[in-house]
Amino acid sequence: MNPPIARRTLLLGSAATGALAWTGASTLPAFAEALVYNSPEAFDAAQAAYLATNPQHNEVGLYAWGESYFLLGLLRMYDAYGDLKYLHTFEQRAAHLTATTDAARGVTDYRGRSGKVWRTAGNYTAGHGVLPDGNGRAAVQLRWAGTRSGESTAEVTNVSGSTFDLILRNPATTAVVTLRGVSLDPAAASYVVSAVNNAYTAGLRWTAVDLRTSPGDSSPPEPVTITFQPQYYVFAVHTGMIAHPLARYVRMVFESPRLKRGGRMRIAQKLLAAVRAAVTFHDSEYAVRPDGSGDYVWPKGAPVPFDGTIQPYNQSHGLGQVLVELYRATGERRYRTRTEQLLKGFRAGLTLGPEGAYVWPYWPLHSELYTGYPATAGVSEYTPSYPASRQIEDISHAAISLEFVQAAYEAGVDDGLAADVQRFTATFTQNVIRSETEVWLRVNGTTTAVPANAVQCARWGAYAEHDPLVYEQSLRVYDAVQLVPSQGSHALGIAYLNWAEQGAWRKQ
Repeated sequence: MNPPIARRTLLLGSAATGALAWTGASTLPAFAEALVYNSPEAFDAAQAAYLATNPQHNEVGLYAWGESYFLLGLLRMYDAYGDLKYLHTFEQRAAHLTATTDAARGVTDYRGRSGKVWRTAGNYTAGHGVLPDGNGRAAVQLRWAGTRSGESTAEVTNVSGSTFDLILRNPATTAVVTLRGVSLDPAAASYVVSAVNNAYTAGLRWTAVDLRTSPGDSSPPEPVTITFQPQYYVFAVHTGMIAHPLARYVRMVFESPRLKRGGRMRIAQKLLAAVRAAVTFHDSEYAVRPDGSGDYVWPKGAPVPFDGTIQPYNQSHGLGQVLVELYRATGERRYRTRTEQLLKGFRAGLTLGPEGAYVWPYWPLHSELYTGYPATAGVSEYTPSYPASRQIEDISHAAISLEFVQAAYEAGVDDGLAADVQRFTATFTQNVIRSETEVWLRVNGTTTAVPANAVQCARWGAYAEHDPLVYEQSLRVYDAVQLVPSQGSHALGIAYLNWAEQGAWRKQ
């Protein structure tokens, strides 16, 4: 790890004229004026770019990883300037979100549930293909639990007697799995379900399950190419990301005499009910450990990679930030209790370095993914085994956890948070900063962050309250990259630059 650049050196640099840190063409069109990223005009540009994408649902994650950031950016812009135009736009977008839940659209998840939540599929979920028997009846479910699941195929060929060849393909990998002479008979040594499951690896995530009530010897299928269908699932982190700005708006209205006027109490009450329902949808996924810490856990059998396992810190904290805002808005103890449990689990995975900075891994130390697990453990159906994954958290996913921690700090959940936020701030100033215009990707100060990753550092903006260097460095990074905003996270980053420039925390 390279030592962090000296704070004094950084403060001598000009935020507006930092040298370009990356080679290659600028991302700014030649005809465009450079944006002043800590200005309302820059946010206006980001808003226009985001709204032009016109998302209508979350089925490829557009709400979770776009709308959520844009909505939070609107709230931060209101914090910075007190201009109600930001809340007007927020309220319009919030109405769009609540009008396009699964229940409102009449669509369901893999279990047939339709709640006030937002399902997804695509690269996030597993794909299913159905292998028929010789009579065309569904016999075996073939599954790919990885990216581009809906583009997977299974080809039946070389049918001879009771056996056939099965060729499995997915465009995310060049590896083709060819299973020769397989059979639908569970008693056969070449039983197709066993053959597929034996071909599973961490990189080739093919699995199969027999769909027949009484599996037995069946005539083989006709030669056919089977297409896969992506499955629908409601991720707790997606719900958390989308519901967080809604819950924050509710709390802001409840606390502000100014905002209680103009019909906003009615909007806030409606959104409160929506957020409560969204959080409740995931109650069955929440687990408390013997030590009193808490995690969200993917249900075993859910059509997602790593079903049956503890979710990474940032994904549990996606809902955690909603729980904090619900506690602040309602004072209900149950929301505070879960917040405390999530914090306890997070603290167990934090390492305090010599510079007073926290470092932590992507997966919780007590999770199945951090330790790794064999197929004999029976942990997961779609990912039966997996090696230990001990990568350090990256700055983008870390920003979700830090929103959660900062909200808990503001809520006064426990006395230890005052020290925690200083240590997370030191993670940025001591570890994340690489040079005057660059940041590292990992929170331990390793792995180069390319421009697309680097600009996510501005989402740590709430920590500018604790050290202005968080703001100053983020602005230098934006100026160096010359970002042309195109997505929700860019709008949030620019909103945080405005928020910090205005010292918005002093106005609350």
